[in-house]
Amino acid sequence: MANEENKKPFYKKWWFWLIVLIIVAYAIFNQDEEDPEETDTGTEETQDEGTNDEDAGDEATDEGTDENAAEEEEPATEENTRDNASAEETTLNAGRFTVGTDIPAGRYVITGDGMGNFFIYDENGLPKVNEILDSSGELGVTSVTTNIVDGQEIEISGLDAVKFTPAETKASTTLSAGSWEVGLDIEAGRYDVTAPSGMGNFFIYNEMDLPATNEILDASGELGVKKITVTLEDGQRIEISGLNEVNFEAK
Repeated sequence: MANEENKKPFYKKWWFWLIVLIIVAYAIFNQDEEDPEETDTGTEETQDEGTNDEDAGDEATDEGTDENAAEEEEPATEENTRDNASAEETTLNAGRFTVGTDIPAGRYVITGDGMGNFFIYDENGLPKVNEILDSSGELGVTSVTTNIVDGQEIEISGLDAVKFTPAETKASTTLSAGSWEVGLDIEAGRYDVTAPSGMGNFFIYNEMDLPATNEILDASGELGVKKITVTLEDGQRIEISGLNEVNFEAK
């Protein structure tokens, strides 16, 4: 019996199949342990890729938001204006007055009741404004619009009441006697300048305060020119004296 058992092929012996079962079981066991790692790795990679994609999307959204915010934060172009908060409506009689003591500094429209002389002197005692104020407009100007600053002297003669009204800044193509700034009181550009009536002085000063234009405007053309063609640039100052109205026609 033992001889017959020894004569059997090795693959029919019980121990051979026991070894095979052990090998198969070991292989299956190892495979089960490896699969979770592969699954975990794949899951991690997928999650990482998804997270990266979401992060990229978030970054793109943030960039878009930042760009939109930058566009919204770009300041709109402010309208040209000037600060005239210090000006207060004031009425002065004949006499001599000091800006900052008798009247606050500021920009004013100045009118008189009746007719008389009106002067503003700078810190050197030189006349900055020299006008005949005439409420009728026949022998002088009905108003003067100008800035007055602390320390200047105002002289009024022949008038019981001169009213100082805080001036509003508004661009126009019609200016009266006074001081005006291009870019604030009139837009820059090329114009034909005329006066519908009367005669007076017309100046344009550049940013260096040097006269770029110095003419006598005369509606009749007898003692001055009827028309001046000028190119106005932001920051220039226009001075008008002796004229109630000067018109600027764009070319």
